[in-house]
Amino acid sequence: MHFLLLGATGRTGKHVASELLSQGHTAVALVRTAGSLTPRSGLTVVTGSPLSKDDIRSALSAASPLRPSAAIITLNTVRKSDSPFAAQLSPPRFLADSCANVCEVLEQAGIHRVVVMSTAGVGDSWGKLPWLSKAFMGWTNIKYALEDHGLVDKEIRLTKMDWTLVRAVRLEFDNPKQKPTDTKMDLKTLSSDGDGMRMSDSVSVASVARFLVKVAVEGLFVKSAVVVTN
Repeated sequence: MHFLLLGATGRTGKHVASELLSQGHTAVALVRTAGSLTPRSGLTVVTGSPLSKDDIRSALSAASPLRPSAAIITLNTVRKSDSPFAAQLSPPRFLADSCANVCEVLEQAGIHRVVVMSTAGVGDSWGKLPWLSKAFMGWTNIKYALEDHGLVDKEIRLTKMDWTLVRAVRLEFDNPKQKPTDTKMDLKTLSSDGDGMRMSDSVSVASVARFLVKVAVEGLFVKSAVVVTN
């Protein structure tokens, strides 16, 4: 299969790209900064913004005659640093407007499958989120990302796309001291409301990436949200 990727330079997105290529698929990645992702066999890189419908259209045809059969979106908001208190750099509605643009362009092109990485706490999963997690999100600037992911949740349900929202619990990012086999952790799915989430839950970016690819390739959880944890 051939995929359109948005967010492929991020810490989860780069795993999605590698996972797709390792399975023999191909992809075109739309990146905001030239040189932030190196093209390689099976991966075409296009510089542009997900806020520009023309840039998204250019990405769709960048690997002609290949045509994406689905999109995987792992975009996130950007802060000045990794600190949860760092100032927000992304414009308001960056995620929501990007997702709306992608879905509109894909629909016009006759492409109806999109898988979006979201976060636990969005939509009906807020009620099941541990109270400490709620307090942390409300106290820090992570609340802005949560709000934007919530807008994505609303926007995508207004489309005619065959969408899936993958709501990840607390992400565990790459540890350079880990061996590759250490990241092959089992992934557990919960209902859209995340019933059963615990404060100690986390999920590795590598396992989320594998799940995103599996959902996109196999057509799982269509028109639904799913919470994932290790």
